[in-house]
Amino acid sequence: MPETSDAAPPNEEQLRAAIGPRADYYLRHWAAMDAKGKSYDWNWAACFLNVFWFAYRKMWGPMIAMGLVYVVASPLLDPTNRLLLKIVAAVLIGLSFVTGSFGNRLYRARVTRIVAESAGSDEAAARGGVSLAAALGCVVGLTVLSALAGMVPALLGHG
Repeated sequence: MPETSDAAPPNEEQLRAAIGPRADYYLRHWAAMDAKGKSYDWNWAACFLNVFWFAYRKMWGPMIAMGLVYVVASPLLDPTNRLLLKIVAAVLIGLSFVTGSFGNRLYRARVTRIVAESAGSDEAAARGGVSLAAALGCVVGLTVLSALAGMVPALLGHG
């Protein structure tokens, strides 16, 4: 089946169902992006809570990618190595700006895909929406994995 580039935009009811809470915020920001001809828009939650925001919004790929970055960075956040600490901190802060800038774009792509693949609003709501349990699980999982990653240097005799 060919791409649906000529298809009508998804109806607002399905979009709202796929977004769940704060649908007004996202629909307003996406409309502003379209009006300005921009493919990005600032999202404070995506900036400051990036991996947890991805989990809450059920964006598993970006959640895993950012989670891996944090786990890998954990053992590198060594206050005794000031240069390495500054480099890692700069990378993490830079990634926060990237997720803040492109979070709404990534989320829009996810919601659009859900709506395109769903038969109606009920299915869109079931596949989309949010998951507080996923966000909380991400907090616990990231804490445990980061702590374990932080122990690696000591276990290898470098700490």
